[in-house]
Amino acid sequence: MIPFYRPYYNHLELLAALRPGLARRRFESAVAERAGAPYGIAFAYGRVGLVTALKALGIVDAEVILPAYTCLVMAHAVMASGNRPVFVDINLYDYNMDIGSLKRALTSQTRVVVATHMYGYQIDVNAIRAVVGDERILIVEDCALGVHTLASKNNGLRGNLGLFSFGAGKPLSTFEGGVLVTHSADMYEKIKAYRDREMNQFCFKARTKRWVRLLTAYLVFRKPIYNLLYRPKSAENLLLKFKLPSDYMPAGSAMSFPDFQARVGLVQLEKLNTLITKRKALAKLYNSELEDCPGIYLPPLLDNATFAYYTLRVPNRDESNFEQYMIARNIAIDRTYNYALPHLKPYRPFARGEYPGAAQAASQVANLPCYPHLQEAHAKYVAACVRDYALENL
Repeated sequence: MIPFYRPYYNHLELLAALRPGLARRRFESAVAERAGAPYGIAFAYGRVGLVTALKALGIVDAEVILPAYTCLVMAHAVMASGNRPVFVDINLYDYNMDIGSLKRALTSQTRVVVATHMYGYQIDVNAIRAVVGDERILIVEDCALGVHTLASKNNGLRGNLGLFSFGAGKPLSTFEGGVLVTHSADMYEKIKAYRDREMNQFCFKARTKRWVRLLTAYLVFRKPIYNLLYRPKSAENLLLKFKLPSDYMPAGSAMSFPDFQARVGLVQLEKLNTLITKRKALAKLYNSELEDCPGIYLPPLLDNATFAYYTLRVPNRDESNFEQYMIARNIAIDRTYNYALPHLKPYRPFARGEYPGAAQAASQVANLPCYPHLQEAHAKYVAACVRDYALENL
């Protein structure tokens, strides 16, 4: 089975994790510096950074605008902070927020706009600022999939805050955790003070789990073991298990970001340019192999894209069992994200009209394996299977 994702680890991450010493502050500073900002604050989970920022800055019972097609933990975080999500549709070119629709979503209650760099495609933060017009409205860049913000200071932080997430499936990974960056000394002091007061627990179980996941990463992604452990996710079943967003916070949220993860993150930052180069090369290879593939919509090859995922749109994806077709050929893919947020039960009360772009992306998007460890021959095999599927089904 070809994995959908694989952290870009080698012995250097393992050695860094085992090395003693404090490293969280160095990692915070390194992430902030790469983003062209002076201040960074680490959290046990990326989404916790958003909750903390909103609470620490006194933003409550307000409207927070975010794209209708993004990871649901962002909407969870908005509600967990005591605020209301407002959704804006996306465009189907790069899956980012439709800036033309943003103006209609703004009200006197708007306090925050979340500018998501979806799938590693840059959204024009300056254009968002021009539409917003009000300096009192904060712009939070969601950089969970947008590591271009760290690749060059010329592409660095443009919003008031930048939120990075380093989960196992993210381009830059510490297996869990995130960092919030900002240019504002005042915001930094308020957010850091809140974090240090509320998130300083030592959670043995959560830390141990992270250690185990990190130390076994080399084994888990080796073919025999991966084949044994692999189980395709059932998003439909997962959606049924969601708690109400106001009650949702992951286990270990109140613990501090562990130093061993910070040391891993410092090693990962050193690999960032190589990581991006390899992802871009794979995206170019896929586009070349799938050029003129009937019925399949390919992603654009933009210079500033970092290809956190290689994102196709497959008409009738679920009706024709595209995922099962690929699994049968020993290829793990992902339907990230197979929902439009305003259509999920917890968020329906916040829907305003229709979201056709988000709905179409949710029903069609399929992400192919695209990570630095992926061999060219395997990528060509993946592309060949996609082409075979298209010829048979589209």
